[in-house]
Amino acid sequence: MEFQVGESLIVDGDSYNIVGKIEYRNNSDNCTWTEYKLLSQGVGVERWLSIDNTYKEYSISKVGFGVSTSGYHEVDRGTEVVVGCWGDVDVEVGDKADFVEYEDPTEEKIISTERWDDGEETSTGYYLDEDEIKYASSGMGSYSQPFLSGGGYRSAGTYGKSDFKSKSFSLIMTIVIVLAMGLPSMISMIKNLSGPAKIDKELSKSTLFTYVSSITGTGKEKANIYRASEVYTIDDTFQWIIQTIEGETEDVQKNTEDGDDSIAILTKKEYCLIYKSEEGHILVQVSPRKFNYTTDSDVYHARRGARRYYRRYYYSRGLAYDNVRYKKSNSAYSSFDDTSLGTNSSTDSYQSYSNSIRQQAIARRASEGGGLSSGK
Repeated sequence: MEFQVGESLIVDGDSYNIVGKIEYRNNSDNCTWTEYKLLSQGVGVERWLSIDNTYKEYSISKVGFGVSTSGYHEVDRGTEVVVGCWGDVDVEVGDKADFVEYEDPTEEKIISTERWDDGEETSTGYYLDEDEIKYASSGMGSYSQPFLSGGGYRSAGTYGKSDFKSKSFSLIMTIVIVLAMGLPSMISMIKNLSGPAKIDKELSKSTLFTYVSSITGTGKEKANIYRASEVYTIDDTFQWIIQTIEGETEDVQKNTEDGDDSIAILTKKEYCLIYKSEEGHILVQVSPRKFNYTTDSDVYHARRGARRYYRRYYYSRGLAYDNVRYKKSNSAYSSFDDTSLGTNSSTDSYQSYSNSIRQQAIARRASEGGGLSSGK
């Protein structure tokens, strides 16, 4: 069972497009397996499909944060080496990682960790039966010639005809594909000229988020509230935002108190909270930092834990810097009497994820300028 970048699959009843593909070799037994980077059709949720044709093992997973292996048992460990990569992936042939895999008591759910040179990544998922992976359509097909570890290229097939029309059609298609492949880089280069993306702007133009309401602050600033797609979790929303702004954050942290799991994101100019509303929706409230400095306002339709965390986080992470930036304005925290948050752990998985996305963006820009790209 093998698929190509550009093709579509139905996995466990959900429809996905293949946007990336990585072939690994296990150093301990020299067996290979393939992982496909999937984006769900319509909402763009990222998943990874693992296919091991040697051992007939199949699974689907997603990146996890702060994952505990409590109750799980180790089933495999070793060193994996990238021997082939295609499409939108952030590895190169020859990259290595130490991996450990765990299963729960039912042997259905799995957790895996990969330790690369530039950080550790954890994924959570579950096993699939082979018949739960179905080919849907070819899409664009294999739009790039896959590079292999031997220094050559795997053939994508030969022309069925040698006449002029066939070759001309192939040439035209090649030009179209090259232009299509180059377009994301061109867009990225143009985007980089204007600096880091603003969270509010990206949310407002995305079809994955719906504008809900606004809160007007003491000054002219406003906090805007957006509802995420119904299939998005808090972690999915966090990943989307971090990827969209290319990890350009000052600080990120997930709440671990009050039974709340909101995630706060602080950039140079914005403060964002991802949380679950009283009605059970995943909401994002984002505002200029001056709004938070000058306005004593609750989070829109938030539960008590999120409301408390919203102010405590800004008080602990953003206020000191903004006291200097907005010293001519009155602070809404002059009488703040709640406790501050502890220092972010250097191993915090959310902060590490943001840092890794930023490093990927830096490497990609260097590559576009003639340098090398790498990173996980």
